[in-house]
Amino acid sequence: MKPSVLPAAAQPWVWIAAAILAVLLPASRAWAQAPACRPPASLRFAGMPAVAFPYGRFKKPYHLYLMSPRAVAYDGAARSVPKANWRRLAAVKLGFLGPLQRQYANSVYGISMLHGAELALAKANRQGGYHGKPFVLDIHNDKPLWGASAIAIVHMRFRQHVWAMLGSVDGASTHIELRAALKLQLPIVDTATTDPTVTETRIPWLLHNFPDDRQQGYALADYIFNQLHLKNVAIMRATNRYGRLGFSVFFDTARRMGHPPAVVLTFAPYQTHFGFLLRELQQMRVQGVVLWCGARQAGLIVRQMRTLGMRQPVFGSSRVAYPELITAAGVAANGVVAVSAINPDSSNPRWLQFRRRFVHRFHSQPGAYAAYAYDGMTMLIGAIRKAGLNRALIMDVLRGYQMKAYHGVSGTAFFDNTLNNIAPVTMAKVVAGHFVYWPEQRTDWRGHRWPACLEAAN
Repeated sequence: MKPSVLPAAAQPWVWIAAAILAVLLPASRAWAQAPACRPPASLRFAGMPAVAFPYGRFKKPYHLYLMSPRAVAYDGAARSVPKANWRRLAAVKLGFLGPLQRQYANSVYGISMLHGAELALAKANRQGGYHGKPFVLDIHNDKPLWGASAIAIVHMRFRQHVWAMLGSVDGASTHIELRAALKLQLPIVDTATTDPTVTETRIPWLLHNFPDDRQQGYALADYIFNQLHLKNVAIMRATNRYGRLGFSVFFDTARRMGHPPAVVLTFAPYQTHFGFLLRELQQMRVQGVVLWCGARQAGLIVRQMRTLGMRQPVFGSSRVAYPELITAAGVAANGVVAVSAINPDSSNPRWLQFRRRFVHRFHSQPGAYAAYAYDGMTMLIGAIRKAGLNRALIMDVLRGYQMKAYHGVSGTAFFDNTLNNIAPVTMAKVVAGHFVYWPEQRTDWRGHRWPACLEAAN
């Protein structure tokens, strides 16, 4: 059948369909955090550049899961559970899982995440909480012990009766809590892990807002190969889960772009001397080095590179873009380029107000983990206020963010069909001992840029 050539406004069936949908859409979807803001179709597959599509030069995938509107659909019966009577509650409890004990390497991120969540809760309670009942956090330390997070989640759900939770930083812990949430039917807002696989499980109980390794890997690959026109780079990564999973998207994208990394060198998470690895790298005459590790180790690597006379440009993941890089590397840090999860120099009024409140309460500057936790907790509290005290309906409201934007203190998030934030990231470069920030500008966006509603607030 030949399609109609009449403009949409001239087709009566368009108005009839719109009227029917307006009546039939469930109330849980009737939220309006931000106007509809759709990126071009070619960018909706997790923000993946066309060159990075697996088997893209050979055949079309038989199922584009990440583009399916039903990617995280829920068809269970939890919506039929009667809403709790808030009048009988002393407080509305929410769970928190993050690494908090300072002997753990990730505690710096977990503590920051907790502070951001606490600030959002304090604001919500000043605004009256939930029908006058305060929101309170049930806080659990995420130990680097396999299975510990599952115990914490069971405790939250059956002893504290939390309605939803935030967590966590570590990808393995997040996967465990995600599988527990599938059985416990507990909404999770994940504001910290960079593990891109947590939203690829088809478990419909999680929303993820932190820029993951997918977005970071795509941004770095485009910047290095398409903008700087380098052709031969090496990767150095830590052997922990962050390094092991993180570098893989960059590696695969570089390979598909025709620039497979010359070598991948690994080191222990607490290693401080890298001479053996760097001398091996010297023999290979690579044009650049990509680091997937923490900021302090990155700083030590850069300083030892320069001591050996290695002048190659250095690039890094988001955990490299921290002041510890400059502290460890000194003047050698100048020129290092990394992905940054936020722009702390942003003039966004939301960010400036958040930063003032954070400094006033915690006497320190907020980082990315605090900002995304604040946004995630704000989204969660908003979902509870819209849906009431029913876990499935709370998740329905969060699920309503599919293919929509959220403007928060961390910038503008845009959630794909798996509820993963695929908005453009920020780039950071060390210049004269300080980070200079600019928004990501991938070359494959030229001619079909992200909508202005995404770019304006970043």
